[in-house]
Amino acid sequence: MKKVICMILVLLLLVGCSPADTSSDQSKQNYITGVWLSYSELDAMLQKDFKAEFDAAVQNCLSRGVTDMFVHIRPHCDSYYPSQLFPTRATAAIYSFDVLEYMINVCHQSGIKFHAWLNPYRVRTADSDISALPDGSPAKQWLSDENADNDTNVSLIGGVYLNPASSSVRALIIDGIREIIDNYDVDGIHFDDYFYPTAEVAFDEQSYSKYCDEAQRPLGLGEWRRANVNALISGVYTAIKFKNKDIVFSISPSASIEENYNKHYADVAAWCDNACVDYIIPQLYFGFDYPDSDFKFDNLLQEWQKKLIDTEVKLLIGLATYKIGTQNEPDRAEWSDGIEVIKKQAQICKDTSGIDGHIYFSYSSMMEHIDS
Repeated sequence: MKKVICMILVLLLLVGCSPADTSSDQSKQNYITGVWLSYSELDAMLQKDFKAEFDAAVQNCLSRGVTDMFVHIRPHCDSYYPSQLFPTRATAAIYSFDVLEYMINVCHQSGIKFHAWLNPYRVRTADSDISALPDGSPAKQWLSDENADNDTNVSLIGGVYLNPASSSVRALIIDGIREIIDNYDVDGIHFDDYFYPTAEVAFDEQSYSKYCDEAQRPLGLGEWRRANVNALISGVYTAIKFKNKDIVFSISPSASIEENYNKHYADVAAWCDNACVDYIIPQLYFGFDYPDSDFKFDNLLQEWQKKLIDTEVKLLIGLATYKIGTQNEPDRAEWSDGIEVIKKQAQICKDTSGIDGHIYFSYSSMMEHIDS
């Protein structure tokens, strides 16, 4: 792990990162109110009159004070834009114009910043059926060619995922981000919480066994997996800042710092301590009365504040508008009045020093429950 952190520090020096202004008073002048627009919502728009649908979405966001949209442009190792590396998603391929370019232009004309949201490793979650993937899928190509060594780039445990241990996978993901920032005027690149999808040993057993055979003092499985993800995060940050230091790199991990570390192998503390992300947006999708005190909104918020207090990384909070009115336990009772829960959480974020914004998940539930 120390070698990985040192590598991150060297990379940051190479791209000339400068300390951010951490003044809480000044940060509130640039407070961010954001919304996630997921691939399922985007697909629904694309199956109608897309330009009219997206134009209306931007106006709806403006009327609700949204400053930043996080739009899901690469959800399953595919794309909503012409790409040399990933197959175009079927819903976008029917259009004669560039869907991504159109969305960015509409956002910028309205003064909204556009963050390109992508899942780095996820290919397919319904099953492990490679034949169901489009022919241009890198995962399908690796598993279908005559080079057996490529097979370890893909894991078929619990779905289809790119293997974080593979240097070829890291190169693909970083090249894909370069493709976006070279061709589109995005304001940010955004990852959500999909890193290692499972803690099962079988997920990357062959890669780990090879690593242990070759390393003089091999890391334990968990530490090795975190090092793999750290290598990607530092590489992405470097690629972005080499192109344009003004493009923001943000990550939205799950609510629990401990679970990120032990279950997803996402070492959020290392990313923040070494400033290889610009924004951390934890998904604090819990109320004030959640039965597990570790997951009560106030306690989670305090934990994240403490974690980031001496870092240069901005803290934004993901809020669960999708839970408003849920019938699922243990949220049902509190979230029956969920609009008030969200209003209170948003106000706490605005009033609390060191919090730079809040983001609603997602657009559809924001539209249903948040008044203009």
